[in-house]
Amino acid sequence: MRSQPPDARLIYGRTSAGDDEMSARALELGHPARRVLALADAKRSVGDLAQLTRPGELGPALALLERHGLVEVVALAAEPTEAQRRERERAGQMRLQATKDALRGVFAAELGVAGRIWDARVADSVDLAVLRRVLREAIDVVQARRDTAAAQRVLALVRPLFARAP
Repeated sequence: MRSQPPDARLIYGRTSAGDDEMSARALELGHPARRVLALADAKRSVGDLAQLTRPGELGPALALLERHGLVEVVALAAEPTEAQRRERERAGQMRLQATKDALRGVFAAELGVAGRIWDARVADSVDLAVLRRVLREAIDVVQARRDTAAAQRVLALVRPLFARAP
């Protein structure tokens, strides 16, 4: 396992063994590693992958996949310019606000008064990564306190909001 997270600029791609594993599922990889294997498309950087995984999952998953020869570094992403960084940040904030707006009141509708706390946590999320973590917890609470059908209703609302733009 890695002691430090991999460089955010690294771009991983699946090897032919990784492509075979995607269809054969011969190894017992676990959900985080299998998700990273599916996302390792030779286009996304480690920084991009980190936005799609839970904190602490990416480094160990990549190390495991590399050990099995399923992924390899294929490129190093260029550092974004200052203008690109600002534009990405602006777009992220706009997307965050649109997502918060779309989710306003969802948890109160599912959990009643107790859902107001989750709605407030959604509203207080400072970026999309924090919002994803809050939503994972909140959906688990909806499932535990209500049922799977309620959790599925919330997931049906959330998934399209987090569909990655090209």
